[in-house]
Amino acid sequence: MPRQEILFSLSRLGYFMDKKSTFIGILLIGLAVGLMFFNAKNAPQPAPAPAVATAPTSVVPVQPAPAPAKASSAFVGEKKIFTLENGKIALRLSSFGGAVESVELKDFPQSQNDSAPVVFNDASSVPALTLAGAPATLSGKPEPWGIVFSVESDVTDDAAKTRTLTLVGSDAQKTVRRVYTVSLDDEGRGATDPYFVRHTVKLAPAAGAASVPAGDLYLSTGMLPPTNGDTANLFLNASWFNGDGYDKVATSHFVASSGFLGLGAHPAHASFVVPAESGEPFQWLATTNQYFANILAFPQTDVRPLISDLAVFPEKLVPAEDMDNKTDLSVVGYAHLKLPALRSLNLDTYFYVGPKEYTRFAELQSADLIEDADAVVQFTSLFGFISIDWLCKILVAVMNWIHDLIPANAWSWGWVIVVMTLIVKGITWPLTMAQQRSAKKMQKFSKPMQDIREKYKDNPQKMQQEMMKLYRDNKINPLAGCFPVLIQIPIFFAMYCTFQTCAELRLQPFLWIPDLSMPDVIPGLEDVRIPFIGAQIHILPILMGATMFLNMKMTPMPNAQPGQKNMFYAMMAIFPIICYTMPSALTLYWTLQNIFTMFQTWLVRRSRDDEKGGNASSGGVEIIPPTKKKGRGKGRVAFN
Repeated sequence: MPRQEILFSLSRLGYFMDKKSTFIGILLIGLAVGLMFFNAKNAPQPAPAPAVATAPTSVVPVQPAPAPAKASSAFVGEKKIFTLENGKIALRLSSFGGAVESVELKDFPQSQNDSAPVVFNDASSVPALTLAGAPATLSGKPEPWGIVFSVESDVTDDAAKTRTLTLVGSDAQKTVRRVYTVSLDDEGRGATDPYFVRHTVKLAPAAGAASVPAGDLYLSTGMLPPTNGDTANLFLNASWFNGDGYDKVATSHFVASSGFLGLGAHPAHASFVVPAESGEPFQWLATTNQYFANILAFPQTDVRPLISDLAVFPEKLVPAEDMDNKTDLSVVGYAHLKLPALRSLNLDTYFYVGPKEYTRFAELQSADLIEDADAVVQFTSLFGFISIDWLCKILVAVMNWIHDLIPANAWSWGWVIVVMTLIVKGITWPLTMAQQRSAKKMQKFSKPMQDIREKYKDNPQKMQQEMMKLYRDNKINPLAGCFPVLIQIPIFFAMYCTFQTCAELRLQPFLWIPDLSMPDVIPGLEDVRIPFIGAQIHILPILMGATMFLNMKMTPMPNAQPGQKNMFYAMMAIFPIICYTMPSALTLYWTLQNIFTMFQTWLVRRSRDDEKGGNASSGGVEIIPPTKKKGRGKGRVAFN
């Protein structure tokens, strides 16, 4: 490369180094503003103050619409409920259809003030795992088989730590047995996970019939209610996996929208049907909300090709006149199988219903039970298209590892955030130390740098060449300040994406924080609202902003122009506002990072100056021209 091109390239690099503060500032503000708009869609809206002060809840208590009992019109007689349970879940099986009326998640209360467990499929018009035939009404929803079931056997295997309940029923054409097996190992993973249910449908011809006639078989997923922390319903959806890719449909598909300036406008759809692709049969179908999920998986490779399509329908949770808010909706999915005439069929399914914990899904995947099960965790992408799933998974794994090491206590997950912050600070400590020392060193050369700017203000290329010479001769690395920030940015956003759906943090308290998965609220001040805004008072974002300001005041910025400093101060004011409604675990992490960085800055400021002559004040540096010798001479730095 010619010498002129090298000099020009170096000059542009020098220009970038000199403008690094502006670059980082613009980058951070751009990311922050983008995240602000993204997060605004998901910000919890202020609710009217209740008569009695209560801590914020994570699951919205939903009252069912005044409708008939689930699928009662297809059945005759008195409905009975059969319970199949272990230490974590309790399945309520209905004699009407032999399906799952509801599932209690015993370890997950509705809120801090409501010890009643979260109930899967509560308030749904259709039980989960309902067996249905082709739609017979204009609604397009499958028609449940009108078969009444009774208990055929109830067996507990102490050696295998399982309990199996078999239900049997029949109609004029077929006899149906439904076999449910749960693990009694409360600490199990994979096939022994207590939230993992094995379910088999056994079809046989009715007495006197040669075969079960061909027809349609629909199998439903059940549904989950919306949560307070997800008012935009980002995580309330139906999703599926066909071996090639993962996709989903949200409740917004079933709500009319005018779009943005007309773009994306659509009517309220009555259903959503996904046909199977050739050679890529569906492997599972799931419905999820922010913290919980159910997965209906089909492990038999010879049965998967029978699934012709998936159908998703909206589920109304309140009377129709109140349907102006899409959080009043949930979704129910159906797998549609085209069955030929057959003498018998054993349809095996796996049914997971429980928390969206990445470690559990990873175990289901590693045991070859449900492929890509971890996709239902739904780590959000930055601005909808930048995926950092790999970093989110690392963070979750590290958090669970730390939690296993910490003695069990009420604040254990809060201490996990503290330890995680210390680990991240330990990783970035050398880079931050280099940044602080570089900034301190550059502070001594602020006067010579300003002189160069003034002298060559009309010749930017020459200015950058002189700046680079100053940096090179005095061993200054202006880029040292970029690296800690560039490392922190993806970690911060990965934590944001992780904490959005981290079931482990739900309802976990720490200090005055009642729920690490929600913005912090001071006990006793739940009803206090900010005038004209209506938002609750959250202390952590304010502390985060204060520590950001103090941290910036302590960090020297000798190379920053007034405009650049103003940009950083503007970002510092915007950032706490953006984070105001984010999970308190995230603002706790960032506040602790600021405090640890302030301590590190204090250590650097107290340390002895590595340069000759000790500490020098700004302007106490003189650049001595190089002596004229043969070859290249080097400038010397003298301190007054």
